[in-house]
Amino acid sequence: MELGIFVQLLVAGLGIGSIYALVALGLVLAFKGTGVLNFAHGDLVAFGAYVALFLSLLKLPYWQVLLGTLAIAAVFGVLLERTLIRPLLNAPAFTVVVATLAIGLMIKNALRLSWQENIATLPSPLDGVTVRVGDVSVNPQYFWIIGCSIAIMILLAVFFRRTLIGKAMKAVAQNRDAARLMGVRVNRVFPLTFAVSTAVAALAGVLIAPITGIQSEMGSVIIKGFVAAILGGFNSLPGCVVGGLVLGTLETFGGAFFGGTFKDVTAFVLLIVVLLVRPNGIFGGAEARRV
Repeated sequence: MELGIFVQLLVAGLGIGSIYALVALGLVLAFKGTGVLNFAHGDLVAFGAYVALFLSLLKLPYWQVLLGTLAIAAVFGVLLERTLIRPLLNAPAFTVVVATLAIGLMIKNALRLSWQENIATLPSPLDGVTVRVGDVSVNPQYFWIIGCSIAIMILLAVFFRRTLIGKAMKAVAQNRDAARLMGVRVNRVFPLTFAVSTAVAALAGVLIAPITGIQSEMGSVIIKGFVAAILGGFNSLPGCVVGGLVLGTLETFGGAFFGGTFKDVTAFVLLIVVLLVRPNGIFGGAEARRV
């Protein structure tokens, strides 16, 4: 394989893997912070992309579109938790899962009715920029995706380590009852967790939109987000990042060598192999249970 083609595939794989990592991070944040496995998370990715599209139609600069989308998504996440998720927290786990599936379908159909089935495009700050490696051209949007993903991951790490709110969210994720006994207001942490989770999902939608286009079916990325989270270990945020990057890279190279038909097969073969060797994922650990 020529060096230029290898670099092109590697950058594309890391770019797509960064999207998977962001989706996985949002899933695990919501699950660890509230105990809710949010199957509507993929449709929140599409929601973020459509919000960015609406703001871009107002002729706003890209930076205002990006920040405005994150702010709107965070508020939407709080409203979602307050009105639809919190009343179900004491319901059986299966009931909550079905409810999040229903919420996702409502979001998808609302987007479909509002924007029809047309595939829209979103401007990128790197439009017009050309990156070449030898005779091969590399899409600069992938570099933007990787850079933004690394930045948000660093910000999340600092947020959880350095801020009181972040430490409270981390404490609730580890042990909700112990955090409540230590004075943490758990009921206030829940909406904050959903705000951050939804904003991360919206960021993934904004970043991937210039490459794939914007459509109501963008929510299917949740499947790869789940795979990335399970690969890395569903109780490990760093594991989500590693799982997403590994999945995106191997999927891209698998598609190049074996064809697009086997692209998804590569991802799920990797998942099965990893789970056979490490059932809790690469960075995941078994949870101790008292009997």
